[in-house]
Amino acid sequence: MATVKVKGFSVVRDVFGASVVEVEVGSPETVKGTLAALLEKYGEPLRKVLVEPDTGEVTPLLLVLNGEAISSTLDVDRPVKTGDELTLIFPIGGG
Repeated sequence: MATVKVKGFSVVRDVFGASVVEVEVGSPETVKGTLAALLEKYGEPLRKVLVEPDTGEVTPLLLVLNGEAISSTLDVDRPVKTGDELTLIFPIGGG
């Protein structure tokens, strides 16, 4: 089991109620496993933000793992370990 520090911005931070939280990630110890652990911990409020209702897939967003920008669709199988830091940056539209 890995303990991952997760930073959230914008609507993600609002769901967390803090800018940084820690989550225990069981098997698989991956970015995808981290997102699953977050969804389990924060439930429907986070699901509404992170999951496309039509597909059940994670909404495209900017992920940063230990300072490296990664794809929320292509890099979810990246391994994580205790002490890693994952940042979730949800795109904000405007006009």
